Amino acid sequence: MSVPKRIVCTFLVFILSVPLLFSSCSASKSAGQKPLSKRELKRKYSALLQTKPRKIKNKKLYYFIDDWYGVKYKWGGNDKSGVDCSGFAKNLYTSVYDVNIKRTVATQHASTRNFRRKGRLREGDLVYFREQEDPSHVGVYLKNGFFVHSAKGKGVHISSLKDDYWKRNYVGGGKVKKK
Repeated sequence: MSVPKRIVCTFLVFILSVPLLFSSCSASKSAGQKPLSKRELKRKYSALLQTKPRKIKNKKLYYFIDDWYGVKYKWGGNDKSGVDCSGFAKNLYTSVYDVNIKRTVATQHASTRNFRRKGRLREGDLVYFREQEDPSHVGVYLKNGFFVHSAKGKGVHISSLKDDYWKRNYVGGGKVKKK
C-alpha cells in the first residue's frame, strides 16, 4: 500500500515548519519572558556599568532600558519595531521622567543646558556626538562613563564614553531645561 504524494508532502511541510515556528517565537524578548526582579535588575546593570548594585537606584530607568534593549535601529523610528537615537531618547524621557522633549537631535541639543566636561554628567543627562554634522547623535548618560542609545547596526544598547569612537566624536552633554 502506497501513501499518496499529497499526504507525504503535507506531512513534510508540517514537520519542517514546526522548528521554524518555535525558533521565531523564542526570538521575541517579550514572548513570555518574565521581567527581572529588582535584585536581578540591579545585578545586571551594576555589572554592565561597572558599579555596585546599590548604586542602581532609578529602577524605572533600568526597567525601561531592559525592555528596549536590542530593539533594532530604524532612522525616523519611534517604537519597538525600530527606533533611532533621538526617538529612543524622547521615549525614555517621556516614560521614565514624564518629560516631553523634542524629537530630533538638533532640537534636543538646542533645548538643553549644554556643557563639554564629562565630569559634570549625571544620570539622565543627554550626551551628544558628531557623526556627520554637529551634533548628529544622542544618548542618555547612565553612570561611570556609560550611556544608552540606539545606533546603526546594534540598535538600543549601552556604550562607553571611553571607547575611542565615542571619545573622538563627543560634543558634550546637556541637562534638559525645566519649563
